[in-house]
Amino acid sequence: MSKDEMLNRSMPLLTAAGIETLAGCSVVIAGCGGVGGAMALTLCRMGVQTFRLADPGVFDPPDMNRQWAATGSSMGRNKALVYRELILDLNPLAKVEIYVEGVTDHNQAEFLSGADIMVDCLDANVPHSLRESLHRKARQLGIFSVVGPIMGFGCFALCSSPQGLAMDYWLQTLKAAKEQGTLPPIFDQIFVPQHMQAIVKSLEIGKVPTVAVGPLIATSLLATECVNYLLHGTTPGFRAPIVLPNVMFFDLNRMNYKVIDISALDASA
Repeated sequence: MSKDEMLNRSMPLLTAAGIETLAGCSVVIAGCGGVGGAMALTLCRMGVQTFRLADPGVFDPPDMNRQWAATGSSMGRNKALVYRELILDLNPLAKVEIYVEGVTDHNQAEFLSGADIMVDCLDANVPHSLRESLHRKARQLGIFSVVGPIMGFGCFALCSSPQGLAMDYWLQTLKAAKEQGTLPPIFDQIFVPQHMQAIVKSLEIGKVPTVAVGPLIATSLLATECVNYLLHGTTPGFRAPIVLPNVMFFDLNRMNYKVIDISALDASA
């Protein structure tokens, strides 16, 4: 199957020029779990052809509740490897490098080199210093970065432009949740409070409770912002992406969707 056949129904929406732009960009995905793996396949289906995927983990039965590639036949196999196979099965023209050792302090510069977008889907139990240095390097290299932590039946999604604010809000929120067992008050206003309590408690062991809906919401929001970032200003119909200090909060269970300026939120706290 050719690229043109694969994107036949996307062409009227993305335009030929948009598809050419997406084909020429490079996306790196740190962590191929529920959101990371879904982002890889979604962006591939949107026409992105160059990927770097990093994940040291293998699929196990608890992954099957939310991870697209977690099936009986993939159990025990490295996640980055399986997603490379799926991307190439969708589009043989794709170029996919994998880091089966995951992102480390020693390979971050190589992993990020030449990327247009960095997707942070690292596990909750990854050391804070590693996550912090990955975002710092991405920013230094001028890479647009996104993260969409799943929160029960939704997520909060953040995008950082290299010309705008850094990912400090996300990094500080996660650190406080892990070390102090607290989330900012806005989380109980948007999401189901009982779900937030379960999530914060689980951070002690690094195994956050999930349902299948959360990664779908996070992936839809993040992939849309990535495409808007790449096509805004060159392709009709594409806006500027929603970037920090604006953060997207979405809970489908409570039917809440808000874009909140967290700098104003902090000032009023």
